Amino acid sequence: MFKLRTPTNLARVLQVVSLLALAPLVYAEPDLNGLWFPGGGPGQNPKELPFTPLGKKLSDAYIASFKIEDDPGGWCVSPGLPRSIWGAPFPVEVSQNKDFITMFWEGYFQYRKIYIEGRPRPDPILSTRMGYSVGHWEGDVLVVETTHLRESPYMRRLPNTENAKITERFTVENRKDAKGVTTRYLTDQMTLTDPTLYTQPVTVTSSLRWSPTTPIMEYSCSEEIYEKHLQQRGLQIPDFNQGQ
Repeated sequence: MFKLRTPTNLARVLQVVSLLALAPLVYAEPDLNGLWFPGGGPGQNPKELPFTPLGKKLSDAYIASFKIEDDPGGWCVSPGLPRSIWGAPFPVEVSQNKDFITMFWEGYFQYRKIYIEGRPRPDPILSTRMGYSVGHWEGDVLVVETTHLRESPYMRRLPNTENAKITERFTVENRKDAKGVTTRYLTDQMTLTDPTLYTQPVTVTSSLRWSPTTPIMEYSCSEEIYEKHLQQRGLQIPDFNQGQ
């Protein structure tokens, strides 16, 4: 009787193939560096916000008193997060390294830093419009948690208190249009949790398209302009603490 013998090198190849089949998939971290421009991809916003009784009361009072032209964005007040998921139609420049990712908006000259988990980072000192963001990679998805947000008491779009928390999932993908032209997109699925204003988390999705030839230009603002406007109109911004 003859015994079939598997050559040693073939046996090793089969062993490696078996191990690779059992190993988890490893994804390369996408390259986010460069210039991106909003408005080129699909987005998804909630039609109605799930306000708490306090949130609904403040929203109704705000809509009754504040006109569209009274919103702070038109008076040089930077929106910050979560309203600046991509912001006004201005380019965004992203810089990425192993320790952190920075984002710079032409609109309002807003600056954001995302610290990568496990790398050296400072402790948060105070609340800011962009908050304190820490991210980690889940395969090829960048997951970011943001706290220490400065309150945004402007009840159109997506207001928040200082107790708000944001979770984001950034993904990069190539899409072909009807003409077969491929374009890179950076999509952000953002979920806002703020029990003071909302009965459940609110999710917003928006995309940036790769736009390497769109330069960042100068944008100058001052919040004093808006403060003077409020005084002239006799308007008072909402007080989130009135229900406590």
